[in-house]
Amino acid sequence: MATNVEFVSSHQLRNNETTCKTSDCGQGILIRNATKIYGVGKKRCTVLNGIDMSVKKGTIYGLLGASGCGKTTLLSCLVGRRRLKSGDILVLGHKPGSPESGIPGPRVGYMPQELALFGHFSIKETLHYFGRIYNLKTDFINSQLEFLSKLLDLPPSHRYVGTLSGGQQRRVSFAVALFHEPELLILDEPTVGVDPLLRHSIWNHLVRQSVDHGRTIIVTTHYIEEARQANAIGLMRSGRLLAEDSPENLLREYNLSSLEDVFLKLCMADFVGNEEKINTGAQQLSYQLSGGIDNVAFHASKSELNISGTGHLQQMELNLQHGKTPIAFTNKRSGFINSNSEARKRPKLICSKSVLPSSNRLNALIQKNFLQMFRNIGMLLFIFLIPAIQVILSCLSLGGDPSFLRLAIVNDELDPSQDRICNYTTTCTYSMFSCRYLRFIDNTTVVQVPFESVSDALDAVKSGKVWGVVHFPKNFTDELVVRRADGKFADKETILASSIAITLDYSSQQISLSLKQSLIEAFEDFSKDILAACSYEPTALGIPVTFLDPIFGENEPSFVEFITPGIILTTIYLIAVALTTAVFLSERKSGLFDRSIVAGVQMSEFMIAHVVNQFIVLIGQTVFVYIFALLVFKISFHGSLALAVLITLLQGLCGMSLGLMITSLCDELTSAIQLSLGSIYVNLFVSGILWPTEGVPVYLRYFCFLMPQTYAIESLRNIFSRGWGVERPEVFWGILISSGWIFVFLGLALVIGRIRKYTG
Repeated sequence: MATNVEFVSSHQLRNNETTCKTSDCGQGILIRNATKIYGVGKKRCTVLNGIDMSVKKGTIYGLLGASGCGKTTLLSCLVGRRRLKSGDILVLGHKPGSPESGIPGPRVGYMPQELALFGHFSIKETLHYFGRIYNLKTDFINSQLEFLSKLLDLPPSHRYVGTLSGGQQRRVSFAVALFHEPELLILDEPTVGVDPLLRHSIWNHLVRQSVDHGRTIIVTTHYIEEARQANAIGLMRSGRLLAEDSPENLLREYNLSSLEDVFLKLCMADFVGNEEKINTGAQQLSYQLSGGIDNVAFHASKSELNISGTGHLQQMELNLQHGKTPIAFTNKRSGFINSNSEARKRPKLICSKSVLPSSNRLNALIQKNFLQMFRNIGMLLFIFLIPAIQVILSCLSLGGDPSFLRLAIVNDELDPSQDRICNYTTTCTYSMFSCRYLRFIDNTTVVQVPFESVSDALDAVKSGKVWGVVHFPKNFTDELVVRRADGKFADKETILASSIAITLDYSSQQISLSLKQSLIEAFEDFSKDILAACSYEPTALGIPVTFLDPIFGENEPSFVEFITPGIILTTIYLIAVALTTAVFLSERKSGLFDRSIVAGVQMSEFMIAHVVNQFIVLIGQTVFVYIFALLVFKISFHGSLALAVLITLLQGLCGMSLGLMITSLCDELTSAIQLSLGSIYVNLFVSGILWPTEGVPVYLRYFCFLMPQTYAIESLRNIFSRGWGVERPEVFWGILISSGWIFVFLGLALVIGRIRKYTG
């Protein structure tokens, strides 16, 4: 049954009478014993210290205080972005963050201290983005754009926000807060950088919103005197509320002519430790109190409700909620009654209690991400091509045989009297085998540098001028013929005299192995040449081992063939981590993330929209990667291309999920980069990207296969080189493990995000 209720207080907050028809009329903002503490131990810092504050519905409340006094933290608690250490808050009759409150959501319009706008968006695109989040009709969005442009003297709507001056950007930010005509406006310094005439116009508009439409407004400002237009003000210092009352009452009580003088006097009294209760604000403005929430009287036409001595916020909430009961607030000074009728039809804002993602908000986020992405074509092309560039660089720089390696040659077979000229013949003649052998050394791999003595050549190695020394004894050819003739009966002196002495610089394993291979292959070719010239079977003196055609792979395997699958997956994975981390943290740093969350966007919606946009980028990256790997560099590929692309896309999604988890953990880009690099380097070294996992110590292999990329890389290698399909467990496990890590990272990101939702 509807009951007409009259609320009577000793200090009226407004100079009019307001008639409301909403269920939560009269329930503005009520804060009791609000305490917020950051840090622990010696780093413990109390930001809010037992604040009691009351804001009547349909009033303007000015929150004044120096920077660092806790104003912004208090506002963040009001909009549900932070949680108090202790104490209670009711906003429009409910706790912020509860499903019934609609806060965060469409019931609140929030203008944060930072700009919190998209610099690459035009004014029109910015307002349309928030209009889609609030599910507003296009006609209303356009009419609001026109109205607010005139009210706030905004630049032309096609201007990009990033090109505007600081004051113009603040006005656009203010327009976003006003855009959907919310019940509660929370404005953190809205008039900073605004000229006096426009500031006067803004305050007139706020007063009209309060008086004509019954909207509750909380404003922080640096211009203390302009707060005279507020119905009540709260003066904060060091996390405490020094006083709370109407401007007229404060000026009269302290017998001063300006609010700045009042604030200064209160701060001086607080500084010297005056323990007199100065803050008579909320308790005297809205209630008659004697210790807590006491002596509150509700007088109904059919019943009388008396609450006294409860001192508990939930009890207040219980007694303030009357369903659809019309409640009237009267002010005996003016006799003015406002029925909350609006000159313009206000949009119907839906406060959804569903935890499921909203299609309207998802569409807004996806369109916003696409606009940001395609606004900078150069950066977009770079993002699409950077994985392909990495593959190109890896194919060009990794796995190739070292070339033009300088090698010292000391040939004592040459006659010094004939200027050490190396003469030889290709017929069956046993002479100058040293020169004949040197002819078979690959000139692309080895650059032969002649030296006259071994000592000079060794000095050249020590000074880094050459990679090694090849020394032929004086009677090398003769001794080699004797050695071949004597066979197993050759003596030690003959063996030493017929040996080519090679001394190499082993500081680089790859170069020393390349030189060894080149010198050994040259001797095999030299032996075959001599035997063929003398009509013997060329392979007679070769080692009795024959390598047949390989089952998988090529006869001459290349390190590039081995490393390319790992490079493809790692590049896609790492870039997905980097892009996700950069996008989320840049939005969070600029305030865009918090502003969208306050507007009602859920963390899951942010994630879904980002995955949708990045997945499209990922498809383009994958296409370019395989074009260059398979068509340009002709990397051997024997399996299913669709299966290879599937694993690549899964690894990209895995990287995105890791990026989302990192951003849910970190607030600063520096810490996110450090965490990303730490995980990336561990993954790089133990996932078999650069070296087979079979080369890892046995006890470390179990850890290797716990990494997100190990199974995926092995699967892709098996597809590339062996042509195996999904029926093979070596391939199937790569798909399964990649999918599992995606869900693990996304789940952790959501859990961490919910845990840290009200902290920071």
